Amino acid sequence: MKKVLFVGQFNVLFQEISTFLTRHFNVQICETDIFLDSNVLSVSKPDVILLDLLGVGQEKNDIFYELRNNHMDLPLLCLKTADEEVPPEMVVGIKKMKTLKLPAGNEKITESICELLGFRYDRSTGTVIETAYSRKCVLAIDDNEIQLRMLNEMLKAEYDVMLANSAVKALTLIGKRVPDIILLDYDMPMCDGRMALQMIRELDEAKDVPVIFLTGVKAASNIRAVLDMHPAGYLLKPAKTDVLREEIKKHIK
Repeated sequence: MKKVLFVGQFNVLFQEISTFLTRHFNVQICETDIFLDSNVLSVSKPDVILLDLLGVGQEKNDIFYELRNNHMDLPLLCLKTADEEVPPEMVVGIKKMKTLKLPAGNEKITESICELLGFRYDRSTGTVIETAYSRKCVLAIDDNEIQLRMLNEMLKAEYDVMLANSAVKALTLIGKRVPDIILLDYDMPMCDGRMALQMIRELDEAKDVPVIFLTGVKAASNIRAVLDMHPAGYLLKPAKTDVLREEIKKHIK
């Protein structure tokens, strides 16, 4: 069982999260002042650090300094409020790091820890599977069911493909598995491509996922509006299979 070192100020939320995580991990609790005043990392040898920034204050600077200078290879998951920012210069050098806004939910926290460890969390069974997904995942969002089926046929030999006929469905799928890249239609009812992209980028776990617009909308004003949001790409339908695959490969790590 992998070790999670949970660092923060002990409170009700802290206790609730740690209790849930003990179902899947060996959780070691460490209050902030003890973490800074002791050699806890050398003793506990955790596989991942879970850092609750709520109430930590200026001590977070010292924590990040310690991690980036002496433990940069140690995966780090930060829990923060909507108002809490983690300045990039504080964490430069830390190789594997994720942030989640509170309240995130215990299952989302578990999923994020699993991603840092190369595991995956199955919500339907409530189990941690110590095997990463073997293939990259593409999420296609389009209100046209025929277009979705075509994309699935074009890509399924090489990728795991998730299909969503609306932005709401896409957000649900992202909650189950964060894709490696998103193909997004522009002209959709209720919630168009721009709105969908804004919603996706508000998700901590998906804000950095590359998004390629794949659409039949050719109007210059619409294209400019989309490009102002800095998507990874913009392709016009119908896209040839080899062109689409090549564009995806440019952006998937």
